[in-house]
Amino acid sequence: MKAITGVANTAFLGFFASHILATVVIDSQAVLPDAWIPQGLQNLLKWYATSFNDPLMGNAKNLLWFQSLVWLELLFQLPFFVWACSILLAQKTTAEETYPERFRYACIAYGGHASTSMVPILVALATNEGATVTERITILSVYIPYLIFPIILLWFAIADRHADKSDKKTA
Repeated sequence: MKAITGVANTAFLGFFASHILATVVIDSQAVLPDAWIPQGLQNLLKWYATSFNDPLMGNAKNLLWFQSLVWLELLFQLPFFVWACSILLAQKTTAEETYPERFRYACIAYGGHASTSMVPILVALATNEGATVTERITILSVYIPYLIFPIILLWFAIADRHADKSDKKTA
């Protein structure tokens, strides 16, 4: 997979780094025992869920389907975020430089998994009858990057392989 450079590299690095923080500080509270979470972080989650009228994080302990997605995030996505940050920080300066092929495969797996996992989440948020239209738009704007970035990464990884095959056929 060709290196992601420039603004795209910075955007993906920011996305993955912020996602590490969000996963550990906020999302993990959906599945971990309250006794393991510092009170300040519990208060932060309560403030967020109330302020943004988030029916998922505000009621996560009662939503088994949502908890299953958070477990997948913790067990599979979180290690990928750390690895992706280390790869993106590896100072690739041109798009002609490449990442290891296993990173391309991981990008495909992550992009496919994360984007499809977001569908039921976004549907639940968009159809939340306890929220006004403005609140729905606001909470969707918080979650939508978690659909867009994985789709773009998936496209980069798949399109890159396709481009390589096309180049070989014409050579």
